Amino acid sequence: MKKLIFYFFLYFIFCMLQFFFGRYINIYGIFPNFILIFVVYLGLSKGIINTQLMGFLFGLTWDVFSTDIFGIRTVMFTVIGYLAGRFCKDFDREKIFTQIVIMFFAGAIYWLGFGLIYFIFLDNGNCAFSFSILSVSSKILVTATFAPLVFYILEKMDIIWHHDTTER
Repeated sequence: MKKLIFYFFLYFIFCMLQFFFGRYINIYGIFPNFILIFVVYLGLSKGIINTQLMGFLFGLTWDVFSTDIFGIRTVMFTVIGYLAGRFCKDFDREKIFTQIVIMFFAGAIYWLGFGLIYFIFLDNGNCAFSFSILSVSSKILVTATFAPLVFYILEKMDIIWHHDTTER
């Protein structure tokens, strides 16, 4: 039960960060994808099942409030959660360089998948993809740059929470 409450707390915090405070934490108008960072962190630290569920819930929440194709973020966060969870034992998540590289690839997968879904579903594949390479690459770089700080905070929170629950 405490684990569920902890995940709900983190879900609430990251939704607040992404939807309300993200625009105030930006670099030249581009703010990090905090939800993507959390999903990757969760995948690297907890495995596949929890991460897919959280990715699905985050994506569904974002899709409900978005004007994009419904389900696009749900699919992308679930897939990235699966991939991060699948490779959790292959990477040392505590190294900053590893965090940045993994977040760079997770961001690339997110935006490539986003673009592919848009290409397939809008106007039968005849639409012009409206995202510029510069904009997407900037979003990926900003997210990857913020990842080590968020990973550090999450790691400290996890240690405190885990320590608190094992003593009782």
